[in-house]
Amino acid sequence: MSSAVVEYYRPQVSVGAAVGRQRLRVVGEEERAPARALADLHLTRRGRLALTGTVALVLVLALLSLVGALGPAGASSAVVVQPGMTLSHIAVTHLPDVPLSQAVSDIQRANRLSTTSIAVGQELLIPGR
Repeated sequence: MSSAVVEYYRPQVSVGAAVGRQRLRVVGEEERAPARALADLHLTRRGRLALTGTVALVLVLALLSLVGALGPAGASSAVVVQPGMTLSHIAVTHLPDVPLSQAVSDIQRANRLSTTSIAVGQELLIPGR
């Protein structure tokens, strides 16, 4: 693989100071400077502080999400579907403080329902708030 470098070209001028001009030239493998090793990397105090802060933030967010996933989601109750009941009726009756569409989707999510169809005698979990 070839590389390009910028070097200054100073033409010979007989009068006055030399005028510098940039030009590109292709550099082969033998002329290319060796890549800096990772051991040559030195972080400044600000860089160490930023790295430490970022790692600490990620750990705190991971811990908070873990605690939220394991913590109680609120008191839940169960309802046995009776003839004539619909998911909307159950949502209005048991979750009156929540908008209807949100309550229906909460009940669907809690019971892993893919549709709004329910059967008589089916036991539905009502998520608590």
